[in-house]
Amino acid sequence: MPKVFISHSNQDSDETLFIADSLKRAGINVWVDFENIRGGADWLCEIQAGIQRCDAMVIVLSKASASSVWVERECLYAWQLRKPVFTALVADILIPLHLINIQYCDLRHKPAAGMAKLVDSIRSALQPDQDTNPQAISTISRNPVEANFFPFVEQLPAGDIASLVARDLFHWARGVADEVAFGGATTPGFHARVDLNGKLVTIFSVRAYRRKPSAQISLDRLAAHKPFDRKRVRAATLRQLNHLLPKKQRFKAEKTKGRPSLALVHLSSAEKLEAFKSIVLEIIGELRAAEGYR
Repeated sequence: MPKVFISHSNQDSDETLFIADSLKRAGINVWVDFENIRGGADWLCEIQAGIQRCDAMVIVLSKASASSVWVERECLYAWQLRKPVFTALVADILIPLHLINIQYCDLRHKPAAGMAKLVDSIRSALQPDQDTNPQAISTISRNPVEANFFPFVEQLPAGDIASLVARDLFHWARGVADEVAFGGATTPGFHARVDLNGKLVTIFSVRAYRRKPSAQISLDRLAAHKPFDRKRVRAATLRQLNHLLPKKQRFKAEKTKGRPSLALVHLSSAEKLEAFKSIVLEIIGELRAAEGYR
């Protein structure tokens, strides 16, 4: 009979107990810390052993557990051991980056239906002679990558539009930049860079800010390179960006020393998206010309 490790925050004891009892009634053994750790035991060693001995993990996903370092570590340890990971959503929250591609079982409004789905998922993944769930294993990553970044953006404000714009810029950038790389575990994003005589310089980034996913021009970094070391050149770029924004949201002059960010929703029309790309191409052309690019 399979055994499932339940990873949870101590703030979600009621929800965790409901999930544990429901799994037991379905004939699935559970390992949960408030039942399985003996008094006086080494807590960390017991947790580690519990994950090692279990066949799968269920994460009770709430606001508290989503921000818990220990829940994340338990999840990543299970992934390293190639254990299937399932999520039971018990609160209205932003799904963490490393769990975004794992289909969750929704227990928020109809807990019984959500539990039935969870039980079926566990049984399907743990058929005889099958001890892994390749789909779940392949998608768990705490770092932004193409596979999890765009689904993460989709759940942010205006996420459907923001994700479409972000995908377009990503695929376009791969054709015009020398490197497009993901980064930033706290604020996930990707960065388009050009090689200027052996040095990679970030031209623009797309960042998944939780309130406003944005495209960002790195004027502060460009200021270290000709001709953008001149304020008037950076100011000209800023004026071009301002044409893409409503009047009340346009950048002030001091942004020539910073990283002006445009909400992706402002680039949702074909005309503005192409205008933004033209600005980026102009920046790249001027940098390469100044550096004697060949």
